[in-house]
Amino acid sequence: MITGAIRWLGDRVRRSLYGSPRNRPQIASRGGIGSRWLFLSIVMLPVLYGMALCALLMIVDPYDLRPWGLRPVLVDAEYPPDKTVNLIRMVARQPHDLVMFGGSTTMPFTARRLNEVFGSKSAVNLSYMAPMPTDTAPVLLRLVQTPGLKRLIVAVDFSEMRRDGDMFYLGGSAVTSLRAHWYDMPDFTRPVARASLNRLRGGAFDIPDWRREVAGLVDAPSVTTHTDYMALLDDAVSRPDPWINAPAPAIACSAYPYLTRVLLPVGRSALERGIHVDILFPPLPFQTYYNWQKNPLEFSSWEKGAHHRQLIGFYACIVKTVAAAKLSNVTVHATNTDRRLTVLADYRDTVHLTKSSTLTAMLDAIRDRTTVVTPEKLDAFGRSIDRGIAGVRRWRWTDRPSSSR
Repeated sequence: MITGAIRWLGDRVRRSLYGSPRNRPQIASRGGIGSRWLFLSIVMLPVLYGMALCALLMIVDPYDLRPWGLRPVLVDAEYPPDKTVNLIRMVARQPHDLVMFGGSTTMPFTARRLNEVFGSKSAVNLSYMAPMPTDTAPVLLRLVQTPGLKRLIVAVDFSEMRRDGDMFYLGGSAVTSLRAHWYDMPDFTRPVARASLNRLRGGAFDIPDWRREVAGLVDAPSVTTHTDYMALLDDAVSRPDPWINAPAPAIACSAYPYLTRVLLPVGRSALERGIHVDILFPPLPFQTYYNWQKNPLEFSSWEKGAHHRQLIGFYACIVKTVAAAKLSNVTVHATNTDRRLTVLADYRDTVHLTKSSTLTAMLDAIRDRTTVVTPEKLDAFGRSIDRGIAGVRRWRWTDRPSSSR
């Protein structure tokens, strides 16, 4: 009787929840059992696939997070930026005498080119797109601890002007990887699994696709071959934004987190370790400043007024801070004053150098200290940029298609 009451109550509950009582047990046919097993197998395939990937990454441990992982073996070449951010902690554990860090403007510099120019033996470039002070601080503080490090080259793009504590997704990945625990999976993707499988077979953590991606940054087709970019620049220069020559707003150096969170702690830590730091301001075609003024960039934090003068003001704060803190191991290079590095045809878009010989010339300028800027040279630095911008005011896109003229 009690059993019947429980069954009746269960049926009522199921009717209220699902609209019908529980079906009475029936003897399944042979075909029904087969269908259920087929359905279950199909459902379980993604689960089993994910478990297999997880096991592979746990065993290989490509980012050196676990004590039982295989010994890390990297290919002697550059990795794509979304892989680079996860490799920073591992690379910083290995001996390197030269490390470069910056944004997308320094991503084309290979370790081989750095070694050739600076005479280093084990250079590495760990640049990724749009670093900001929030992620740059922990990354550089970790890189300055690299065993055997003698020289640290740090490029400062406009993204480092940010004052809101924001991070681009790659910077967020870099911070997450630096703080990862043994049970974390920083990059749970098929390419990483393929590269890990290659490592499991005795090779390096690498796949051929990654080489092609990085190689495309050097000697890529010039921006002058892209009608969309050229039309954008032509419009920005021929019909400039009215604020292009306006005074820059007064922003105190203390307002920039880059100075207090990045420059000073990294510079002092490097000084204690006997590491020379080269701060470089990447070059740009002067037409690009017009484009920035008319079409503000996503990663910028411009105020009203001339954008290029705001950037120069930020750069001036870096120079003054280095001098005031007596960081004798830090040299600042205004490579954007070297006219050889501002030729539009040498860029693959409006911002990124691509021509191989010009990339080498930029490193030569750093090595030879031909573009060093000090507090005494700040006025001349600002005037040089102003003259360059004024010098392209009459520039026009001469190869515009006839139908658009």
